[in-house]
Amino acid sequence: MSTGAEIKSPPPIRKYELGQPFVRREQRLAFEAIHRAVAQTWSDTMTQHLSGGAALEFEGVEFATFSSVTLDRSPCAQLAMFAIASTPYSGFLMVTGALAKYLVSNRLGLKTAAPGKVAAPFTRIEASIARETMRGMLARLSEAYLAAKLGSIADIRYCDGPVESFMFAPEEPLALLRFRLGVASDDRHVLLVVSSSIVGSMAEHQPAATAQGNGRDAIVSAIRRLPLDIDVMLGSWKVPLGELLQLRAGEKIVLPDGEDAWLSSRGVRIRRANVEVIGNCASVEIRGRIASR
Repeated sequence: MSTGAEIKSPPPIRKYELGQPFVRREQRLAFEAIHRAVAQTWSDTMTQHLSGGAALEFEGVEFATFSSVTLDRSPCAQLAMFAIASTPYSGFLMVTGALAKYLVSNRLGLKTAAPGKVAAPFTRIEASIARETMRGMLARLSEAYLAAKLGSIADIRYCDGPVESFMFAPEEPLALLRFRLGVASDDRHVLLVVSSSIVGSMAEHQPAATAQGNGRDAIVSAIRRLPLDIDVMLGSWKVPLGELLQLRAGEKIVLPDGEDAWLSSRGVRIRRANVEVIGNCASVEIRGRIASR
């Protein structure tokens, strides 16, 4: 019997989409911690809805545009839109039909339907319990946001069907926070969507730089967090000023194909990059570091 080494393919490179927010690691960790605690609070306050020690778990956060969000269209799905008081942020909370059916059935002491079998709509009593559950979840979320100084949940509007309109434009960048009950393959999920710019308000949660030794480490840490204006450079040319002055409207300059672009700040090359332009959208794939000269 022969044995061979298993060759693992490298993980796919996920390109950064222009227009998405820049999120520092400290901001992301603080934002995730808030919602991990929200998941625990939801579980603790919904003991009548859960069975066998089940609990809602926070899966993580990702950033995407509204057009890429998939909504559950099943008749039992619950959806509520909201704003965050005194801020420009807004969002919505969606409980899938499978999870809503599970929570309501446990509350009434009924046999829980298997995942995926939620075609039958709610009765009036069941719908009332589902709406009460949503109110409780939004109340706990509001408490968590207030404690984190993000603002309170306000202007709640419950949607009774997929025909309800949203306040988001198709290409608006959003933060998608996912929660689940059970294994990932089940369709018992909660999706919380908020304006992605809310993560930028997490600055106060970043750990303060601690001075060590002669203070050099603190200075380096502070410099690392300084914002820079970044330019995506497709190429550079040296031409006489006279030729530039002779350019007229309608004339064309042929650009490189984007395979050897770079990121630059104040004339200093920072990273190599590949640039891909499709229609009115562009993406930049970061490559290896540029050797210092």
